Amino acid sequence: MKYLLRLIAITMLLFGLAQSAWAEDKVAKDAVAEKAVEGAVHVKVKTAESMPKADVKHGKKIFDSICTHCHYITHKVSAVGCPGLKNVVKRHDEAWLARWIQNPEGFAKKNNEAKTVVAANPYGLIMPTIPEMQIEQNRKDVIEYLKTLK
Repeated sequence: MKYLLRLIAITMLLFGLAQSAWAEDKVAKDAVAEKAVEGAVHVKVKTAESMPKADVKHGKKIFDSICTHCHYITHKVSAVGCPGLKNVVKRHDEAWLARWIQNPEGFAKKNNEAKTVVAANPYGLIMPTIPEMQIEQNRKDVIEYLKTLK
């Protein structure tokens, strides 16, 4: 039964990732400013001015297409043992959430709080590293949306 639940969770997540990959352009293209350098070479440089502010609507769109496959927006733990995300910003600060969302497995190896989150899953599942969450703007948008789950 444990393996069946893992398979279902992974299948749901992969379906969500595939769906979001074709449904939405990467925000990073708009979030990175181009700066001309000698010899007409262009280098992409991130600046505070070039990074848009966090967008709740975009965060909700990402959450709905990826995160809802495993997480609820209530306090209820999901069928695959993932924590409900209501008031998650009260349990963890934004910096912690950003590191977790970017690389859950790697972060859990270094952070005791993250280890506790992983240990709480009754099926031994850990959140996978999600390609969309490697984009800083996407992480900011999702966290901004999580702030609304009160």
